[in-house]
Amino acid sequence: MREYVLKLLWYNENMSSIYDLDIKGIRKALRNFSKTIYGRTVFFLAYFIPFLAFLAIIGFAIALLIQPNSTTLYAFYAACAVFFISFIVGNAYYYRELREYINGK
Repeated sequence: MREYVLKLLWYNENMSSIYDLDIKGIRKALRNFSKTIYGRTVFFLAYFIPFLAFLAIIGFAIALLIQPNSTTLYAFYAACAVFFISFIVGNAYYYRELREYINGK
């Protein structure tokens, strides 16, 4: 019965899971993942929008220091919200792709 359930779940006992690795194994897998073109593309997709939002936050902060008004303040708040939301989503996406890369080995 156990073998049948494991086959249904597509589990292979020889397959390493990200949860079974120690810290050295995770670092090695992360290093190998970031050396591939796919890993670099995933990194770019996951962290490009937060980087742009961070630049917008800096720009709006400088604009608020030069000439404060409510429109710039609202844009500053919106850029902060976009930064935090996109950073969380980007981290989740990068972790998911890293987990699939490790499980696919």
